[in-house]
Amino acid sequence: MLKLDLHVHSCYSEDGEGSPEEIIKIVKKKKLDGIAFTDHNTIEGGLKALKFASKDFIVIPGVEVSTKDGHILALNVKGNIPRGFSAEETIEKIKDKGGIPVVPHLFRNMSGIKKKKLEQVYTRISAIEVFNSCSLPQSNLKTMKVAREFKLGGTGGSDSHIPEYAGEGYTLVDTSDFNVDTVISEINKKKTWGGGNTLPLAYRRDRMIKSTKQFFQRGLKRI
Repeated sequence: MLKLDLHVHSCYSEDGEGSPEEIIKIVKKKKLDGIAFTDHNTIEGGLKALKFASKDFIVIPGVEVSTKDGHILALNVKGNIPRGFSAEETIEKIKDKGGIPVVPHLFRNMSGIKKKKLEQVYTRISAIEVFNSCSLPQSNLKTMKVAREFKLGGTGGSDSHIPEYAGEGYTLVDTSDFNVDTVISEINKKKTWGGGNTLPLAYRRDRMIKSTKQFFQRGLKRI
């Protein structure tokens, strides 16, 4: 069984900290088997991280794409996915680049696509993020219920924006094969699930305050 944090932000995110190398060192100390870098609207962190992949540690480049409807993770892509399109269009653009789309933090106020939109796109995806370390436990439980309702697989990630908490959320993959294609295949087959630890209230509170300030600094524009 492999454990990978499939939702991590680095200094290449507008609101993130820490180099990919620093974050990978921390995740390895927590005995995880891999990581996906999903910086906001840029693949740069994921590409930088690839040089730290090894035969016993998986690195998946990715992007957290800002769509008109909310955020969508693009896993296993090596180019940027344009922001500002609908969820439907973004999913197709991710697939066109050979990636796999995953819906994160479904019910989050500012950036979740919400259940109504999921109902329109769930046949085009294989998984939603059923565990996010920055979400409230009841929100994760609610999302797990939705995944089962729509017969989707699940992923998990820390959604950490600082190195310290990377690796606190993870995806369980029932394989011993340290191959990116195998992991992606298992997600596509809807055979993965998420778990982990909820991050401390103080960190989640500070993240919310920072996000709100940045929202106003951007002129009422979401990240």
